Amino acid sequence: MTAGGRTYQIRTYGCQMNAHDSERLAGLLDEAGYQPAGDGETPDVVVFNTCAVRENAADRLYGNLGHLLPQKKKGMQIAVGGCLAQMERTRITQRAPWVDVVYGTHNMASLPALLERARVRHEAQAEFAETLETFPSLLPARRQSAYAAWVAIRTAVPATSWARSARWWPMECSRSPCSART
Repeated sequence: MTAGGRTYQIRTYGCQMNAHDSERLAGLLDEAGYQPAGDGETPDVVVFNTCAVRENAADRLYGNLGHLLPQKKKGMQIAVGGCLAQMERTRITQRAPWVDVVYGTHNMASLPALLERARVRHEAQAEFAETLETFPSLLPARRQSAYAAWVAIRTAVPATSWARSARWWPMECSRSPCSART
C-alpha cells in the first residue's frame, strides 16, 4: 500500500504515552508512503492522537474536528485514535460524521490500511481491538529528536490503555536498558 506522496499531520493531546505513540504513528505513515506536511501547509491527512484523562478532552477534540470541516470538504482525511477514541468509539463518527477513521489504542498499526480503506470506500472505518497484537515500541518511528527517545515501560496494571507508560530517556542513557534501536 502506498499513499502516493500524500501529506500528514499528527496532533497529539495528553500524556507522555501519546507522544511515544505519535512517533510510532508517524513511522507507520512514513512507511506507507505518506510525508509529513510542511509548516503552514494544509495536510492531506490529520491524525488526532487523543487522551481521555485530560479535562475537557472530548470538547477539545470535537471543537478541533469542527474547525477542520472546511478542509474536509476539499478532500482532507481525518483520523481519531488514542484512549478517548477507545472510550468514545463510534460516537465520534455519530457526532462528527466527516471523520474518516476511528481506531482504538490497540489498533495503531492498522492506521494506514484504515485510511486507504476509507479513501477507497468513501465511508468511515472504525476498528477496536480489546487486546494488543503488536506492542507499539516494535512499530517504526519518526523521532522528534536524534538524541532522545520515548521508552515504553510495562506496568502491572492489566487490560487498560494505561498498562504501559513512557519516559523520555537519552538515547545512550546508562541508567536504562534502552539502545538506539528503541
